[in-house]
Amino acid sequence: MVDEFTEQHSEEDKQDKREFNDHSDEGIIAEEIQTIIEDPEIPQDKRDRIIKAFNRVTSIRQASSFSGPIPPPQILKGYNDVVKDGAERIVIMAEKQSNHRMQLEDYALKEELKQSRLGQIFGFILGLVGFGLATTLAMFGHEAIAGIFGTTTILGLVTVFVLGKKAQQKDLSDKSE
Repeated sequence: MVDEFTEQHSEEDKQDKREFNDHSDEGIIAEEIQTIIEDPEIPQDKRDRIIKAFNRVTSIRQASSFSGPIPPPQILKGYNDVVKDGAERIVIMAEKQSNHRMQLEDYALKEELKQSRLGQIFGFILGLVGFGLATTLAMFGHEAIAGIFGTTTILGLVTVFVLGKKAQQKDLSDKSE
């Protein structure tokens, strides 16, 4: 029974030493630990326990990430192993998505320009009507009302254009951030 226990532990110790040596070849274990293990003053049984303990608490974790519609080439190649022409399908999907987004942005820009032009045209018409009405009121002897009407028309138009410019500048600054 004792011989089996000793035999089993010596096999585990040999495995731990192999793992330790495998890891040290890869540069995973710090040089300080390697120096301690190779110290001739440390008895072999303590070395074995150090190696065993170190292998239990040492682990390697590798994480990778990417940003964008297309993964890096080495990952993209792996998709071909999982799905026939998987990499090509991913690239085509990214191209379609990019084209779709550009079309939406183009449409939104054109609509925004159209809305801006219509606003300017209606503002101009409203200004002409306001000044025409003020002129008509002044010609029929209602100068005070004509002055108030003309002044409020000018102030209203100026306010709309100034506030519109400020909102436009704010939108541009928000987009640039």
